[in-house]
Amino acid sequence: MEKNGIVIGLECHIQLNTDSKLFCGCRTQAEEPNSSCCPICLGHPGSKPVLNAKALNYALQVALALNCEVNKEFFFSRKTYFYPDMSKDFQITQYEIPVGVKGHVALSNGKRIGITRVHLEEDPAALVHEAGLGASNFSLVDYNRSGIPLVEVVTEPDLSSPQEARDFLDQLTTILSYLKVYSPSSGTLKADCNVSVYGNARVEVKNVTGKRGVEKALEFEVARQKNLLLNEREVVRETRSFDEKSMTTKATRGKETEEDYGYIFEPDLTAIRLSTAEIKKMKQRLPELHAAKSKRFMQEFNLDEYTANVLARNFTLGLLFEEIAKQVEPMIAAKFLTRELMAVVNRSGLDLNALDLSADEIASLLSLLLDRRVTEKAAKEAIIAYLTKGEKPTQFIERQGLAMDLQERDIEKAVEKVLAENKKAVADLKTGNKKSLNFLVGQVMHLTKAKAEPRLVQKIIAEKIKG
Repeated sequence: MEKNGIVIGLECHIQLNTDSKLFCGCRTQAEEPNSSCCPICLGHPGSKPVLNAKALNYALQVALALNCEVNKEFFFSRKTYFYPDMSKDFQITQYEIPVGVKGHVALSNGKRIGITRVHLEEDPAALVHEAGLGASNFSLVDYNRSGIPLVEVVTEPDLSSPQEARDFLDQLTTILSYLKVYSPSSGTLKADCNVSVYGNARVEVKNVTGKRGVEKALEFEVARQKNLLLNEREVVRETRSFDEKSMTTKATRGKETEEDYGYIFEPDLTAIRLSTAEIKKMKQRLPELHAAKSKRFMQEFNLDEYTANVLARNFTLGLLFEEIAKQVEPMIAAKFLTRELMAVVNRSGLDLNALDLSADEIASLLSLLLDRRVTEKAAKEAIIAYLTKGEKPTQFIERQGLAMDLQERDIEKAVEKVLAENKKAVADLKTGNKKSLNFLVGQVMHLTKAKAEPRLVQKIIAEKIKG
């Protein structure tokens, strides 16, 4: 515990990417409220839960990928509480013995964050607060979410700033994307943020959605607690909620203790038992994760650490790079993907994992660029069209007439003509006037109908001036 600073621990709830719920066959995706529920996820008397094997396998993968010790035997418990979002008055979760314990994750700066536990549980229903429907204040309940499989990842209180908390979530979601157990487009990731300052009482901010939300909620809460102490007021142990519109937290209730939930063994589910051989086999089946892939990229392709990390952080981008690097010089491929392609993805708000991209198409475009058959500008325009409209780069180049049919000698002739016709600009360039260089390059580009590569034009002008 950092008694003289900020202490943060996260409880991350991640919706697993399964078709059916954790203990019944209801679909996890439904459009109409209360259209995907049954006696089991509604908790009707006599209904019996049946464990989703795929969800269990996903949870085990998460535990192993987070360097946890997987328990050879674990079971489910009932967490008892009364609230409209849990119709059977208890939640099936894990408490005494979870799937995995004692793991760790490294932040981008190398700091190791301990993982206390990884466990499976069902999601409660969703409360829908419909403001403005009549004079009364009320909430609606959508039980479609009731029973959705969640894996909960609980950290040690090792985080010391809101920025570290966001970094941790970045690392966690990258690992989840490699495992393919979580889909950001259809699933949810929420965190309960536990935070204290200077060794005072711990406050929990519940159900904060997304990485940015967690960072902002913690920034406000740290500032709030410090302000209380500056004014000689007590920080009270409590549960708070985060308002995304105002970026503030507000008190909701006093903080419960684990004893308040009255955990008992879930009698309708048997204990799960795994052998050492089964755990070893699951570990061997894990994919190469981003940290290991980044190191391999540095060694195998001689990439710098930053570029290797950018490529490895996105599973799809890493695969694209490896395929393109088989056809194009790896450094060129890495530079184009991390700068040009990702610039379009980020600027356009695209999901790279949802795009249907061909490594062969991008490699063909890079080959044209390396052979000086297209300009860098044309290559950028082609990749924009590919990502935003789905038009293949080679087809775009052909349709737009952007392929350069000029030989280097043709460009040299154009440069010689422009230099001969603009002697004052040449004289100014020789005295160090950089604007003259831009002018001369522009004249050559105009003369060649923009089919010359500007950098090559600059190189030829420099050679001619020296000569």
